[in-house]
Amino acid sequence: MSDIEIRYIDHTAIPENSRICLYGIGKGGAESLKLLRQIRSDVEIVFFADTYQSGSFEGFEILSPQALVERKNEYDLILVCSCYYPEIIKHLHSLDINNVAGFSWPKFYGYQFLPDEIVTLDNEIKFILENLHSESDRALYKFLFEARGLGSDHIQLSSHDGDWAYLFKEYKEFSRKFSVHIFYSYFDFVNLSDVEYVVQAGVYDGSEALFLTGLEQIEMLYGYDPQGNTAFSEQTLQMLSDSGKFTLITKGLWNSEVIADLALDGSASFVRGIAENQDTGTVQLATLNNEAERLAIPRLDFLIADIENSEMLMLEGAMKIIERDRPQLAICFYHSKEQFLGVPIMLMKQLKNYVFKIGHYSKGLDESVFYAIPKEKFNK
Repeated sequence: MSDIEIRYIDHTAIPENSRICLYGIGKGGAESLKLLRQIRSDVEIVFFADTYQSGSFEGFEILSPQALVERKNEYDLILVCSCYYPEIIKHLHSLDINNVAGFSWPKFYGYQFLPDEIVTLDNEIKFILENLHSESDRALYKFLFEARGLGSDHIQLSSHDGDWAYLFKEYKEFSRKFSVHIFYSYFDFVNLSDVEYVVQAGVYDGSEALFLTGLEQIEMLYGYDPQGNTAFSEQTLQMLSDSGKFTLITKGLWNSEVIADLALDGSASFVRGIAENQDTGTVQLATLNNEAERLAIPRLDFLIADIENSEMLMLEGAMKIIERDRPQLAICFYHSKEQFLGVPIMLMKQLKNYVFKIGHYSKGLDESVFYAIPKEKFNK
């Protein structure tokens, strides 16, 4: 079998009946093994490899990079199951190992449902569809759920400026069919005329804050971001300051008051885990229930959240003030398959007399927003 010069592939591009080495023994490697066993039973996993670890993993021998050189005749293709695939592939190429590719599954396993998962979700999907507001909402949710199924006909793996993503194959048709759901992220379906006090979890560069503080009726926007104003331009910072309507709190919103490690990755920065001690790279997390008391927030009219898969934890720590004030909600729910189901189910079960809608604001699997609007505030 000749060398395969493919930098990044998904499961459909693996040659039939290949002998595969999975490089990387983290969760990406374990999930890749699970995936290939389910949908590529023709391929044979012969061993794992890792830069630093030895021994065995998932019942397979772990080889070092040098051992891969010595045992080239025992495998046909190396799939690098790590987000560091460019560096790893470069190193393997330096060892004259060229039959290697980055594997898409470790990057997207948190997004996509495997076949054995899909068959168990009938009740959850039925509950969500029954509680969405309109046929259009239901059709959009069903489309997005199908697109998140591994091997979906709705999507294809594509590269843009070196970044890989699963994009919709027919975006023009998608945008035509769901035109009312893709207009303005965080603000579709929201009755802004009824909003004076806003909390935004995940302010990042301040773009939404600029829009909201420019509205006459807005009294105050409380913006939470553990990175503070580091992503703000000088102009944005000045305009928000001049508005007199913006308060920045350098914390993350959570379900408890704790210190956490923050993995820095621009707008995709996320909480890595709870820390034992405050140190470099740690951030303060707080509950919105407590923050509302501390800041004496008069009333919560609108809650926005885009906090990289921490939305459900944030909602747990905000439910007291949500139930008290009945705000409108715009909550991102695309960061993982768990929250794609969990955010709608959580809010549908806990909020009474609300209208539930969804919007989607990208050409692929990212940027889905779940809206919960009190019926008395909803403009049909």
